[in-house]
Amino acid sequence: MPVYQDFPTCFACRSIDLEIVHNDDFGPMTACTQCGYSWIATFEDFTAEITITKAS
Repeated sequence: MPVYQDFPTCFACRSIDLEIVHNDDFGPMTACTQCGYSWIATFEDFTAEITITKAS
C-alpha cells in the first residue's frame, strides 16, 4: 500500500519549497521561496527534516 507524505505548503501559493528563517522580533518564521510569503513558524513546521544554512 502506498504511503503518502504530507508536506507543509505555503498558505498563499501552495508551494512545498519552504525554509525556516529567524526574525529578531518574531523568532522562527516559515518563508516560501516561491512567492516570498512568510508566517510565524508552528510546531508542525519543525517536524520535517531541517537543513541549517548560516550566511557569513
